[in-house]
Amino acid sequence: MKKTLTIIFYLSFILINNGFGQKKVNLEGIIIGNKAPEIQLPDLNGNVVTLSQMKDKVILINFGASWCAPCRKKSPELLEIYNEFGNTEFEEGETGFVIISVSLDQNEMAWRNSIERDGTGDFVNIGDMQGWKCEAAVSYNIKSIPSTVLLNGKGEIIALNLSTRDLKRKLKQMKKGGWLWF
Repeated sequence: MKKTLTIIFYLSFILINNGFGQKKVNLEGIIIGNKAPEIQLPDLNGNVVTLSQMKDKVILINFGASWCAPCRKKSPELLEIYNEFGNTEFEEGETGFVIISVSLDQNEMAWRNSIERDGTGDFVNIGDMQGWKCEAAVSYNIKSIPSTVLLNGKGEIIALNLSTRDLKRKLKQMKKGGWLWF
């Protein structure tokens, strides 16, 4: 009986950790304080956008897809944050906040329609329509979406997978004259 309970305990532990451990393996190797891996993907017009082009801005890299309900649900909140902080001056000298939305779509029309419906056309929308094999998703080890990476103006990773509430709080802290306790 004791042996059976021990086996059940260990199996439960393994199942729980694998079920809830997704966030641990997601973004594996993406470490706070490190330089973010370069991203080089086409935008809606086919122009190649690189992460290194966005110097001296606070950047949120937002991995998502048109078919991802949680991603789409998050869009209005991200849009609100973008509108609030888009032209903000930050303590470390950054001017502006940019959201780079990396699509894991395979259907370009669905991607374009979701941007229009969600009103996220002011974001830097990029993607190669390779789905989970998207170059940026592979280099950032994306295993689930939505996933986010927050960068400072030097391209260093300062936060991973913040809720929109925590993202807003972090941006307020970083804002020139911001309050650290909010």
